[in-house]
Amino acid sequence: MLTRRWFTRVGAAFVLAAFLAVPDAAAGDGAKKEASAEMEWGYKAARRGYWQEALVRFQHANDLTPNRPEVLNNIAVAQEANGFYEEALLTYQTGLAIDPGDGALKRNYARFQEFYASFIAPPEDLTETGDEGKDDAKQDN
Repeated sequence: MLTRRWFTRVGAAFVLAAFLAVPDAAAGDGAKKEASAEMEWGYKAARRGYWQEALVRFQHANDLTPNRPEVLNNIAVAQEANGFYEEALLTYQTGLAIDPGDGALKRNYARFQEFYASFIAPPEDLTETGDEGKDDAKQDN
């Protein structure tokens, strides 16, 4: 599936870029250390294309250290890769509400919006055009 391959390649690049932005949590408390370890496991899973595992790890990191834009960015990318597009949209918006200037979030959200508008947005409602197309699947006997 072309979309899954695209997410595997592009998403891994986004996640790796975000990895470089994660501060060293070694000097912090236990939650920060554990969140950092979860992020590391999430990056490894994403690089291998294991997006469900990556999503679980990133969500756990967010549970430990809530509402960090770099973590929300990774969650959104993993949600996209897993086909959870509506959730990804909300996660990007949440991250941008926290930090509207986050470059990685802005870039990924812009790319996601293009994808979402082109491939995922619902088709126009056929009821506006009348009964056209209605019962197309029925066969006359």
